Amino acid sequence: MIFAAAFYFIFDLNANIGDTVIIKINGEIYDEVSLNENKDVEIELDSGIISNIVRIKDKKAFMLYANCPDGFCLKHRPLGSDANTNDMIVCLPNRVTVEIKNDNKNNNKYDIVIKNNY
Repeated sequence: MIFAAAFYFIFDLNANIGDTVIIKINGEIYDEVSLNENKDVEIELDSGIISNIVRIKDKKAFMLYANCPDGFCLKHRPLGSDANTNDMIVCLPNRVTVEIKNDNKNNNKYDIVIKNNY
């Protein structure tokens, strides 16, 4: 049990912490904003209508406005520096995603590598 608890805490403490908000439309990057900034990002459709507003404030990002009919994205908890990377807010009708990513370039591409010597 002690080994299992130690294993959990070692990997839990090494979790990647996000520091950049990436906003995408249809999978394409629309904007990247540091969590250290206080900024509202207005997302406009091709017709010039504002479909969503993402607010970054006090090192948290959340959906401030969405013109979609269901409004589920507005109810999502704010994402911040305490969130693990790859946390995401999704506005499905408008095809908008808000992700937290880590800018640390020293992160390895893989979490773990298992080598088979057979």
